[in-house]
Amino acid sequence: MAILTDIIDPRVQQAVVAGVFVAVGWVFNGYQNRKRERRRRLERMQDVQTALIAEIDHYIVTLKQFDLAASWSRIVTAMEDDMSYIPVVPSERNDTIFSALIAEIHVLPEPVIQPVVGYYNQVFAVDAIIDDLRSDLFREMDQIQRIGMYTDYIALKQEALARGEVALRALRVSTGRTVKPSSRGVALSDQS
Repeated sequence: MAILTDIIDPRVQQAVVAGVFVAVGWVFNGYQNRKRERRRRLERMQDVQTALIAEIDHYIVTLKQFDLAASWSRIVTAMEDDMSYIPVVPSERNDTIFSALIAEIHVLPEPVIQPVVGYYNQVFAVDAIIDDLRSDLFREMDQIQRIGMYTDYIALKQEALARGEVALRALRVSTGRTVKPSSRGVALSDQS
């Protein structure tokens, strides 16, 4: 009977109610914190993807403005006609946002990481060959070797274009965004 009396004791009842209240509050607070963290992670993921879409789209639009095969043909013809001709290849910077966000790549969904990283690896390869094409070693090569390197450069840019389109598609699917065909065409024709 002493146990029953302890249970009925108002102080024990108060302690049990307080304990239950604290436990429920702790569980609810944990749930709220996890929900808030999920929301922040989703917002961060959207922000990172939006920034990457902007950077990749810019380069893809730029590459599409040029007929890479025609440019290659024109430059190689000039190199074949004049054995001393060395094409001027401008430096590029197409990874500024990616480089700034590399530590946050883990927030991207798994199906997006592979195409985005593949695209940027291609951009890095283009940057590396540009450095080579601008080097003294390139100038010292014979014209056949220079043509070979320039051909590789154009091929790397074509691959960057293809990989960029794949990465953009993955990012847009992940974010639920679609491209408005008329908006890109208008923007490009307005620039002419």
